[in-house]
Amino acid sequence: MKTARHDEFMQYRLPDTALWTPGPHALTPAVERTIRAYRATYSHRSNDFKSLYSQTVALLREAFHVPAAFTPLIFGHTGSYGWEMVAVNTPPAFRALGLEMGAFSARWAEVFARHERAVDVLRVPWGHGIESHSWHTALRRGYDVALLTHNETATGVMLPVDALCRDARRLAPDMLVAVDGVSIAGAVDLDMGSMRPDYYLWSLQKDFAIPAVGSVMIVSNRALETAESVAKRGYVLDLVEWHARGAGAQTPVTVSDLMLRCLVARLEEMLDEGDARFARHRNLARMQRDWAEKHGLDLLAQPAFYSPTVTTIMMPDSIPATEFIHEAKNLLNVQIAPGYGPMQDTAIRIAAMGSTSESEMERFLAGLSLIFRNWTANPPVTGRFAGVSPAKT
Repeated sequence: MKTARHDEFMQYRLPDTALWTPGPHALTPAVERTIRAYRATYSHRSNDFKSLYSQTVALLREAFHVPAAFTPLIFGHTGSYGWEMVAVNTPPAFRALGLEMGAFSARWAEVFARHERAVDVLRVPWGHGIESHSWHTALRRGYDVALLTHNETATGVMLPVDALCRDARRLAPDMLVAVDGVSIAGAVDLDMGSMRPDYYLWSLQKDFAIPAVGSVMIVSNRALETAESVAKRGYVLDLVEWHARGAGAQTPVTVSDLMLRCLVARLEEMLDEGDARFARHRNLARMQRDWAEKHGLDLLAQPAFYSPTVTTIMMPDSIPATEFIHEAKNLLNVQIAPGYGPMQDTAIRIAAMGSTSESEMERFLAGLSLIFRNWTANPPVTGRFAGVSPAKT
């Protein structure tokens, strides 16, 4: 039997299930249309494929302001391969500077260590970013390559990579700079000509909202020259091979044409929205932070490093994060994520990615407030929201 309480919750329930985790993320309309209409009509060695590949590269150059001295490479593997590609394509004698400000930034440094590379790690507490003075001190030690994480998905921390890259060119001009932009690429205005990292890499399941496995790396000519000096690059991870094949609009190993079609559709969608999409992402993240403040909840990220794509909110002791997330999915039809690793039951993460609108986020956060206000610590989950039956709507 429906109750007034049921009706109160249902006014905030989204009609279609929304996946608002920090990745994978809900499909955008352009990506969904592409997938629904897809038919396999040509092989990955055909001229049609080459035309599609060339179109994708041209759109990447436009969207990310990529100058001639840099090359977008498109892979059929996930972005984590990119971490290893940077390691494999730099000399074994290189000294690396890694960061640890969350689980994923730490993992990239670990990849270098597993390749028996000398890597020093600049560590900060989760929720903090890299301050300029620490960065400057590290640069003066003399490293060959630095591993920057633009946006730490585990914590909702964004680094000012423009400034960090600029400092690196000034204080350590011979050092290669590698940037992992996996959970922010597409959501902020990136000018590769201004930033000039030697590697900027990301996978496609987050703000690009593409479910088919794939990733992109924009590499500098300097990075390619460095790779040519490495004797043992393997095959699948060989940047020189990928660059040579890419020059002919081909790939060394199969890259799905479906993924390329989705990437073209998403890039066109982004370019059509223009700079408004950057403001939209900032607004979505600000709405999430305002929601947390309204309910007296702490944010994990420090204010100087707020992310426009991932907000990590600490929950009170009386509300287990996993149960709160369950109720959000059950009552509001929105899947958000728990905190990462040790914060799995003490924090929630809400993404501001893809094509999510401010009106959708406003509706969801109002419903989340209703859950929060009605929460009590003692009753079992099944009795906490008695009289609400979302499955019957």
